[in-house]
Amino acid sequence: MHMKLSFDDLGAVTGELKVFHSPYSDFFRNKTQKSIKQALQYLQGQIVLTERGNMTNIERVVPDCDHQSLQHFISNSQWDEEGVISELQRQVSELIGNPVHGSVHLDESGFLKDGENSVGVKRQYCGRFGKVDNCQVGVFLGYTFWSYRTLIDKRLYLPEDWANDPVRRERCGVPDNISFKTKAELGLEMLLKARERGVPFAWTGMDCFYGQQPWFLDSLDRESFLYIADIPSDTRVWRERPEVEVPKRKGKRGRHPTRKQLIEGEPEPIEVRTLVEELPDDAWGHIFLRDSERKEIWCDMACLRIYQVRDELPGPESWLILRKDDNGEKKFQLSNASRNTKMSRLAEMSCSRY
Repeated sequence: MHMKLSFDDLGAVTGELKVFHSPYSDFFRNKTQKSIKQALQYLQGQIVLTERGNMTNIERVVPDCDHQSLQHFISNSQWDEEGVISELQRQVSELIGNPVHGSVHLDESGFLKDGENSVGVKRQYCGRFGKVDNCQVGVFLGYTFWSYRTLIDKRLYLPEDWANDPVRRERCGVPDNISFKTKAELGLEMLLKARERGVPFAWTGMDCFYGQQPWFLDSLDRESFLYIADIPSDTRVWRERPEVEVPKRKGKRGRHPTRKQLIEGEPEPIEVRTLVEELPDDAWGHIFLRDSERKEIWCDMACLRIYQVRDELPGPESWLILRKDDNGEKKFQLSNASRNTKMSRLAEMSCSRY
């Protein structure tokens, strides 16, 4: 169906855009200059353009616009980036924030880039295209409440060789206070900042990249973040906590052992893909996940208390969530939710990232 727009419609949209932009305007001014006009024009250009969003193309579609002033705004203007993010999170919290059913989710995305003169560009894995290519990578924090979802924060990933190259840093204007941080460290930084700003959420979700990093899950636990994390199918867990001990020294020579080990005869951890095949039929429940545009989505789900592996020893007791979706795909997740958490709640958490 085609919609016919009148000049009055376009005028109303322009007015609404200005209203939307107004709470952010103070972040685009300082004592010596202001770039409020350029910020609004850039926003207009991003909405209107159907081709590459460079400054020359924006100049063609936005009235009274100059591509050189826009380029200066993007490259050199000293506007308050943290202020913009803070206001965005305040608005999201006000409009769709929910402390019981709201959640935040970590993910990354790559942006293909030619040349070597953009900050952080190198040949690295680009998830959007599923291959290694010349690109920048950003780590993003999204907010979701039922069908409402939006991005609320971001960090540009600076590879370690970039962070340790003073020549490239100076040429591209990387601030002195920016040091190398892993993607998971950037993610934790954003989560702590969102909580500090009062963004209401009950749990945080993430894909396998973050879920397979034990130190990151332990950091979330220490910071009292409730998490649900996708994990690879070869992740190992224990169904029961094995016994450990510090072994006795063999013989009279050498140092006394100090590191705990599994007691001889205790079982080794099992891969979750093996575990899913060994469960009896009555371990599974058919449970509702969420509504989609076409139909309700259900799955077969089993939730088990297990022990994670830490340095070949038993780690924290957690939930292992096993899912068999209608399309035959199997999903595996870990959560530090409390022991008395109901399966319906784990199901809600399980599918919120999608």
